[in-house]
Amino acid sequence: MLARTAAHLALLVAFVAPCLAAETALEPADALERLGAIELDSFEKRAVNEATKGLRKLLTELDDALAKGPEGVRGVDLRLVRAQTRLRLFELDELRLHEIVPVRHLGLSSTSSLLLRPCAMADAAIRRAVEELEAFPGKLEVARRVLQTPARTWTENAIEQTRYISAMLESELATVCVDDPELQSQLLDRAASAATAVKAFRQWMETDLLARSTRPPTWTPEQIEVYQFEHEFLEGWGVERLLELARRDEAKTMAAMRALAQRIHPSGDLETVWELMKDETPPWSEVPAMAARYVELADDWLRGPGSHLVEIPERFDYGVAITAPMGRRVLSFGGASYGPTLAGRISGYYVLTPLEPWLSEADRASRLRSYNPYWTHVISYHEWLGHNVQRAIAHEFAETPAQRAFGSIYLSQAWSFYLEKLLEDEGYYEDVLPHVEALKTRMARLQMRMWRVQRILTKLEMARDNMTFDEAVQAYVDKIGMEPTNAHIEVQRDSQSPSPPAREILGEYLILEMRDEYQRRLGDHATLRGFHEALLRYGSLPLPTVRRLMFGDI
Repeated sequence: MLARTAAHLALLVAFVAPCLAAETALEPADALERLGAIELDSFEKRAVNEATKGLRKLLTELDDALAKGPEGVRGVDLRLVRAQTRLRLFELDELRLHEIVPVRHLGLSSTSSLLLRPCAMADAAIRRAVEELEAFPGKLEVARRVLQTPARTWTENAIEQTRYISAMLESELATVCVDDPELQSQLLDRAASAATAVKAFRQWMETDLLARSTRPPTWTPEQIEVYQFEHEFLEGWGVERLLELARRDEAKTMAAMRALAQRIHPSGDLETVWELMKDETPPWSEVPAMAARYVELADDWLRGPGSHLVEIPERFDYGVAITAPMGRRVLSFGGASYGPTLAGRISGYYVLTPLEPWLSEADRASRLRSYNPYWTHVISYHEWLGHNVQRAIAHEFAETPAQRAFGSIYLSQAWSFYLEKLLEDEGYYEDVLPHVEALKTRMARLQMRMWRVQRILTKLEMARDNMTFDEAVQAYVDKIGMEPTNAHIEVQRDSQSPSPPAREILGEYLILEMRDEYQRRLGDHATLRGFHEALLRYGSLPLPTVRRLMFGDI
């Protein structure tokens, strides 16, 4: 009898235990929902403490779930949510970025987004902007209490950013189309209150915060590696290995630029060639039309001779637009910006940053030279074909909530950068450009590459105390021919975050590795277009995760 009872109990335990485990197992969707619920609507100490407490608890549960070795997509997604949770906790509790990076308190993304296409936004978007503006003065009051000792250049950057905010609030918002007169009145009233608060905050930064902004504008190698190892899953690529990669690429790229200079100008002098290229910059009034022509040129080629590379999604609107206000300090000579989705069509643009009226004549002239025809041509297809097409394709294919929500800085940047050389290799320049123009555009492409190499070298050498901020700025001027005003903004912006700087150079290397593996595995069935379609469906996932999903190694 006892033996029979024991046997029944054993059977019951064997049946019930897996059921209980299944009921209590942490699923990626649940973990992602909990992560999203840890909202931080204020950087007040109480709110930060509550958020960090919730993040630590979730991280512990994710670690426990991963310790059980989940396989397949569930295991992949748990790791993605864990990486996001860890990064948020790292930035909030260990780095405490809200205490040392002033610009983090100046976010007005919902309001700024109204101005990319001022008559395209629905009332729901207007209401989000109204809510954002209503909360903004209170957030600036909190910023005064929590900001400690930033780097001086970070405070200077925030002071400059308030100029763009003031211009947006005081004049540009009036151009937004709002169907409901009452809602329009609310938008402008909240903007006026926010503008008053911004002016006071700017004055406070100038008279109080700037004097105690004494932190060096650098991060430690270990802090940079947290992003690299834990968020991007690139454990084998520490600071020293990244520096080795960048130094090799610097030597190779510099040699290629010098050889090309011999073909462009009798002197063979790089600086002479760079200056002559910049001398061809048209007046600002002609820059948008020039940029639009380059977008159309690449689009026509990709639908014809280059159709073996990638398909442009049909439900995708793109072109050239003016940079929205909150992006103009960051994108000092343009970039990519995602637009609204209307009638089932998503949108994205190659955006051009205008020359603001408060800039000195010297700065306006310097900034304009970065819109020379050759830089503009390469950057144009980097932005619209790179960032925006990548997003449009990923929008159609992202398979799980955890994969849709992840924000790797590698794949999007690496894909856009990979395209720069891909189009050159596949004959785009020779097909669409006269010989000398093709040579100069190739030089611009090499300058773009050296730019990304210097991102690695300057940031990591600053992290190792081997380079000063001013020396980093000068490296961009000397090695790339970048205008000093843009070089300063580049280093200033990049120094505000410890995120890894190798997203383009290392990212391209990893994409090429995947392309080789794709060719080896598929053999005669492999095509460039097939590989690119497979790659782009993964959105913004870490590149090692993309490889695992692409080849079924999960």
